[in-house]
Amino acid sequence: MQSNAAMEELPIRIKIADRTYPLRVEPEAEAIVREVAKLIQEQLKQHRESGISDTQDALAMVAFDSLITKVRADQKMQRLQQTVYDRIAQLDQIVTPAIAT
Repeated sequence: MQSNAAMEELPIRIKIADRTYPLRVEPEAEAIVREVAKLIQEQLKQHRESGISDTQDALAMVAFDSLITKVRADQKMQRLQQTVYDRIAQLDQIVTPAIAT
């Protein structure tokens, strides 16, 4: 017997680098998956236009660029979380003595 999650998945096909890939995705993820496939195609086209004619090399550059973007976003999120934590700690130092009196 299949789980409910498996039954709710939609079969879709996405195209990347002149190949079609069958996927099964949750309905709420379909738009994101299709958008990602579109972005990959656009980046692939940009790398090909910049002189990378080999598909494997162009896909490697797309992967590299994507991970650079992810690492930068992760670092930015960590800095933001630290800033929020620091601000809360500052507020706690101000509020705690005021409440205690």
